[in-house]
Amino acid sequence: MEEKKSLISKDGVNYLIPFILVTFCFALWGFANDITNPMVKAFSKIFRMSVTDGTLVQVAFYGGYFCMAFPAAIFIRKYSYKAGVLMGLGLYATGALLFFPSKSIGLYGCFLIAYFIMTCGLSFLETSCNPYILTMGPEETATRRLNMAQCFNPCGSIIGEQ
Repeated sequence: MEEKKSLISKDGVNYLIPFILVTFCFALWGFANDITNPMVKAFSKIFRMSVTDGTLVQVAFYGGYFCMAFPAAIFIRKYSYKAGVLMGLGLYATGALLFFPSKSIGLYGCFLIAYFIMTCGLSFLETSCNPYILTMGPEETATRRLNMAQCFNPCGSIIGEQ
């Protein structure tokens, strides 16, 4: 009789907790991806922005991805997927926390910088979480693990659209 292999354990190590935590990252970037448009709409009212100023939110968002994707890959290669996830979470949290002083200062540019830093963290997360999920168990079940984790991306997206 053939032994049944676990979906999230490898070499006697159970990856259930890391899998749950990393899967939560998929929801985080789904949320961040889809909160951009409602945020532009809100910023347009609050700051009485022009269309060009509204576009800067998109530039800050996608600029973070553009600027950080290659450095994230280099960082992950030098250290590890886990270090990449931690760096991504650190940048994400830093950017999110910078919204509070940005609110106190009340300058639009400060919000854009905070958002840029947050999306730099998202770039790290996306670059490291996908392959990290793949390594959390047997190779035969890697795509199932990744698909299961990616199911949470739309959950975050739905919350971000609200």
